[in-house]
Amino acid sequence: MTKRILIVGDSGRGKSTMAEKLSKKTGIPFYSTDDFYWKTKFTEVNDKQKSIEDIGKIYSNNEWIVEGGTRHLIQEGLACADIIYLLEFNNIFLQYYFLFFRHTKRENERLIDFLNLLKHITYKRYKKGYGNHLPSLENMLKPYENKVIRLRSRKEIYRCVDEITRG
Repeated sequence: MTKRILIVGDSGRGKSTMAEKLSKKTGIPFYSTDDFYWKTKFTEVNDKQKSIEDIGKIYSNNEWIVEGGTRHLIQEGLACADIIYLLEFNNIFLQYYFLFFRHTKRENERLIDFLNLLKHITYKRYKKGYGNHLPSLENMLKPYENKVIRLRSRKEIYRCVDEITRG
């Protein structure tokens, strides 16, 4: 059984949902890069080097499920993971919908934070001078393509979780 699982992709793709379902069915603990990135959830960013060191301790364990899209926090996990799930959906409006739905359930996320997230993912998706100095997720994944599984819908995610936990 795969014991080091990395789930990556943009916001609103279902990474947390997939990680939580896999963790419940396998007993493998899961972690979100958000918990390392934020010192105070959605308001105060943690020290970058400290967050890298802290998540590195997780990656040195024999079993983990890590989900997230923060590039500097998934970098080490790419090499350590047994398998990498890339969640990528073509429809940005579906992504907006899931983000809105998630926003309505979060008590600590302000409307301005939600609107800034929509701006962030739109700029990132269409490469409008935003984050161009950072390597793209696609480029980061190229050396590990042999262990990347691409999931392009919620249906594929649920099917994958069922297959993993059956076998």
